[in-house]
Amino acid sequence: MKIITFPFAGGNTHSFNLLQLDCLEVYEYPGRGMSVNELLLERIEDIITGFISKIRHCIKNEEYCIYGHSMGALVGYLFCVELEKLKLKLPRRLIVSGAKSPKYCREKILSNLPDKVFWEEVCKLGGIPEELNNHAELIEYFTPILKTDFRCIENYKYDKNTPKLSIPIDVFYGSDEDITRIKAEAWQEETIANVNVTELEGNHFFIFDQKDFFAEYFKTLQLNATI
Repeated sequence: MKIITFPFAGGNTHSFNLLQLDCLEVYEYPGRGMSVNELLLERIEDIITGFISKIRHCIKNEEYCIYGHSMGALVGYLFCVELEKLKLKLPRRLIVSGAKSPKYCREKILSNLPDKVFWEEVCKLGGIPEELNNHAELIEYFTPILKTDFRCIENYKYDKNTPKLSIPIDVFYGSDEDITRIKAEAWQEETIANVNVTELEGNHFFIFDQKDFFAEYFKTLQLNATI
């Protein structure tokens, strides 16, 4: 069973390499990695439209799940909403990590900050390799990509009238990130199916500290798919 995966802000097809999970089929956003020649998109709705056209033919006859971390969680949720709207084959479940319920908008707007201040704020979230900070040219390359991705998230407007999903959602969040259990459990408002919420030790990028946990989790998903 494939796990269609959407990365965090600034991410690309290699963003989940540290998890060492072959089951993850990572789709990257335009303007980076293998899609570097495509325009960066500032509207998350445009990202969803692009993914629907790319992926719809891949899911007709296969069992699959959707997984996204941080920005990828919002993309994954909206992707599922669009699948239901278009009456396309649905995933077995939506898996989200590092993201509060979509009804909660970002309290802190970062994309309008000066580049240097923006980069400092992003570094506080974790996930930026220390060696990257020693290469000004790489910071210069990644800053506009990150700013555009943050702008996508910050400009998203939650619609309380969006129809609820009909699939279960598994929610994971870090003990040391800016997500309360209440805001994680609020994902229940987005589906008529079950929602399972799990807190794991770590900051916003706790997934990389919990590699063994996620290896076992995704292995279990794969086994259940064969039952």
